[in-house]
Amino acid sequence: MDHTALRRHSRLLTALFLPVLLAGIARAQAPATPAAGGPAATTKPAAPSAQPPESPDKVVLKVGEEKYTKADLDFLIDNMNPQAQRTLATQGRKPLGDQFAVVVELSQQARSHHLDQTPAFEHKLAVQKQQLEAQAAYDEMVQQAKVSPEEVRDYYSAHPSEFDQVMVRQFVVRKRAANATSGPGLSPEEAKSRAEAIRKAVVAGTDVKKVMEDFKAPGDVIIEPEPRAVRRGGMRPEMEKVVFALKDGEVSEIMDVAQALAFFQVTGHSTAEFKDVSTQIEQTLQKQKVEAAVTDLKKKTTVWMDDQYFAAPLTASAGAPPSAPASENPVKP
Repeated sequence: MDHTALRRHSRLLTALFLPVLLAGIARAQAPATPAAGGPAATTKPAAPSAQPPESPDKVVLKVGEEKYTKADLDFLIDNMNPQAQRTLATQGRKPLGDQFAVVVELSQQARSHHLDQTPAFEHKLAVQKQQLEAQAAYDEMVQQAKVSPEEVRDYYSAHPSEFDQVMVRQFVVRKRAANATSGPGLSPEEAKSRAEAIRKAVVAGTDVKKVMEDFKAPGDVIIEPEPRAVRRGGMRPEMEKVVFALKDGEVSEIMDVAQALAFFQVTGHSTAEFKDVSTQIEQTLQKQKVEAAVTDLKKKTTVWMDDQYFAAPLTASAGAPPSAPASENPVKP
């Protein structure tokens, strides 16, 4: 069968039936409950004899006059997401065959009703073909974007600051909204007072275990007993800027973050070892090569857009059209 058609069937199968299929497989494959009072089976099944590999051309499914080979269904499975593949591999393909047959039956009915000849269908088919072509071209770019071990090593040597890491301990005091009288967290005033007292104790060099005991408030005060290693990019930008500017032993000022007050203590600086970041570097370099290939492709192709159709949305300063209702929010650029 044509692989493009199989891809369409695969997407339809995933969209319409796969959630039900995955839920149903577990029920269908659940072990039967032994009869009351019956002895548990103890006989081991005989070991299966070695079977020759099946031919990929073997027909494994017929739906009306349409036939599907082992290669057709294997292709379908190979194009499913990893979770579905694992489920099918461990619990069997029979439910998949049942549901795929329904997809084919619906496809046959669409053709018999000439639904595949409508302008809307043909347009959707053209768009899907374009998407498949684009994905195939992108996959080819990824395959061609090879990164050598030397490139990975050179990048590590040339960008040492990217692999800086700190040992950091976090202190958090949860707080309620200003107008809330109940719920998790302390009142804003109490949270501020508690956070300042904890920070004062930490700055004074009080052992963290004593700090945890003195300010214990389960759910409201959270103190990390041991510092953890954090590399650049591993924290929210505003926190990272503060933390990486601290010297060993220093404590940050208190930060107001959402429904909590937080501050950090840095206990050490280091550089991540090459073996711990080599995979990350390889992925970064491969991404850069793919982006460069896409940029080069765009340079080779002339693209024209109608300025009126692709005009930027109205800004707040420009105002909404006169006919727009007063309550309508202007679209932000």
